[in-house]
Amino acid sequence: MYAYDQAARLASDRFQADMQVAQLSKAQVVEAGVQGYLVEPVDNDSLQVTFYSEHDGTRAAFARYIFLGGQVSGPGILAQTADRTLSPLALRLAAARNQAAAQLGKPGHEICSQSPPNTIVLPNGNDGKVTAYVMSSTTQAGVYPAGGHFRFDFDESGQLTGERRFMNSCFSVDWRNKDGKQTEMMFLTHLLDSQPTEIHAFVSRNIPIPLAIIIVSKKALWEVDNGHITFTRDIE
Repeated sequence: MYAYDQAARLASDRFQADMQVAQLSKAQVVEAGVQGYLVEPVDNDSLQVTFYSEHDGTRAAFARYIFLGGQVSGPGILAQTADRTLSPLALRLAAARNQAAAQLGKPGHEICSQSPPNTIVLPNGNDGKVTAYVMSSTTQAGVYPAGGHFRFDFDESGQLTGERRFMNSCFSVDWRNKDGKQTEMMFLTHLLDSQPTEIHAFVSRNIPIPLAIIIVSKKALWEVDNGHITFTRDIE
């Protein structure tokens, strides 16, 4: 999740820079039908980030970037004569992204931010299944949402087969200094699982302090630090 998110973030920065070089405004990009981005695995452990457009139900690549070793390279915005075809996997990822985003606003699918949510869509092995995460985004330095994140699972035909939320309410991890004191750890009580989840790991990758997760059903304490989940002890 974190690798796909980093690829999308760095490619988005590069895309914004390429738009300026090409003298394309955001309005022009919207007019071109650009819907968003997709991240898919390619050769040599790299990820390809594709910004795609849609016209009359047909999706096509608008810009492409390669993410490898923490770096992003071109080709960038594609020429009109370039091959803009999306792979079968990319088309499934795009469909899952749209279906997952369409769930927002329905009862039980409220995000915890005023800004647009982040979306991470992952191929789930080689069986054609896809998992889409729709997550509340951060709008304030030193604050990261721990609630308002959702997972949607799709089968090889694109049908929604399962979904879940990871917290029953909105809660943000706030590590800003308070009264001159630096926050060193944040404690979270978790009710929905018997151990920390991938969302706890993902959130911890985006904050500079560890999380202490109290699993109520098991009376257990776990630590999640920079994506690493470790059982600490039972709670009497």
